[in-house]
Amino acid sequence: MQRKINLSKYLVIITNILLLFAMVIYLITKKDIACAIYWILVSLMLICEVFYVHTWSRIGIDLDHNKSKSIKRSFDDATAIIIVLSGLMYLSVMFLEMIQSSIKSNIYVIIFTYSLLTIALLFNYLSVYSANKETKELIEKTFNKRKGE
Repeated sequence: MQRKINLSKYLVIITNILLLFAMVIYLITKKDIACAIYWILVSLMLICEVFYVHTWSRIGIDLDHNKSKSIKRSFDDATAIIIVLSGLMYLSVMFLEMIQSSIKSNIYVIIFTYSLLTIALLFNYLSVYSANKETKELIEKTFNKRKGE
């Protein structure tokens, strides 16, 4: 399972780097193919982000039912909000593209989208880090309590 988490983490990082390169290439060349590659990578980035959160959330260990449920709930709430807002941002850009056909190729929309996706990715990493830290503390506390008995 740890291998899947590392794979999904590296996949998200590589996709984010490719997204940055696609954005820079589009800003330099202004070619439609670069814009199309950028928006394909945005879709891939959202899928990779969901895969990363999904693989991490499957690891939950129920040591103390009350405390571990609160850790999992806070993790699920934070990541769900971030992923839903990222998806809504993507869908709103696609909806506006249907109304006006030059929205996806607007420089400001591309930079704004990349910035928001990167911030969402950082918040997801922060949520995973926080949940890992709380889970480790709970495991140590439970282990020390059992060891003392």
